[in-house]
Amino acid sequence: MSNNSYFLGVDGGGTKTTAVVFNEKGEFVCSSCGESINYYSVGIDSARLAMKNIIDNLNIKTFRCAVIGMSALNERATAQETERFCAGIIDSDCIIMDSDLFVALEAMDISGECAAVISGTGSMAVCRNSDGTMSHTGGWGYILGDEGSGFSIGLSGIKAAIKAAENCAPETSILGECLDYFSINNIYDLIDLYYEKKVSRKKTAAFARHVSKCCKNGDEVAKNILRNEALELSQTALGLLRDKNKEISIGLWGGVFQNDMFFRNEFTDIMNKNGFNNVKLISFTPEIGAIFAGYKESDIEIVDIIKENIKTTYISTFM
Repeated sequence: MSNNSYFLGVDGGGTKTTAVVFNEKGEFVCSSCGESINYYSVGIDSARLAMKNIIDNLNIKTFRCAVIGMSALNERATAQETERFCAGIIDSDCIIMDSDLFVALEAMDISGECAAVISGTGSMAVCRNSDGTMSHTGGWGYILGDEGSGFSIGLSGIKAAIKAAENCAPETSILGECLDYFSINNIYDLIDLYYEKKVSRKKTAAFARHVSKCCKNGDEVAKNILRNEALELSQTALGLLRDKNKEISIGLWGGVFQNDMFFRNEFTDIMNKNGFNNVKLISFTPEIGAIFAGYKESDIEIVDIIKENIKTTYISTFM
């Protein structure tokens, strides 16, 4: 089989990047993971280096079609933007760069109108309209938005720990988790960590897992944080879907949705109460959505045998 029969699919989220290679039959070939390629967050040089390292770790180097979904984009990248990022790194007959939400929608394996909500390091909602256009809400970043994201949950947890330490709010086990997580003995050490040593957004977002842990153990403060964050993100999604048919399929993805069942159930319940009952985790992973988009660009019909090959050679083995 020639190299022109290989397809590259990339899901570039706010924290990590996953790349997969499949042949035209839907058979998994190889994969590689690396750092974020969001060049607005890490800078174009660091993003390109991360992409290069990921490609270097693949067994296949040239492709028939490469589709890159990344959190830096809200829409399809121009030819100039694509060249600036991919030149000298990806050797492919065709390269498409679009948002991470685009590949998430493709991963839903639904034709026509559908929507996706992502809660990872950041958060956003997107809809593919009946005419094929895309619209979205959220995606404002950690300063202006990202409600219901790992970063927002993590930061809310840290703030709750601070208030509990100062007796300004109810006691919470999040305080102990915070001290352990940052390897500090005094909550006031956070001032130096955040304002002098500059704690990364990735590290703050990762603390969301500890908020989830406290919630699972029955901590009411943690439960309320997750309820409030789910409510905020649902408002983002409902704003996008206010004129849509209630039967629209809504896919959920991102580390928070995948790993925190309490948060996912809270979000789903709110959507259900607003009449949207077709809400569930997306059928395939976003990197597979990128592969689907590559097949479509190459006029390859995604028949059942291709999807079955993907499930048996990749999903069942690596997910």
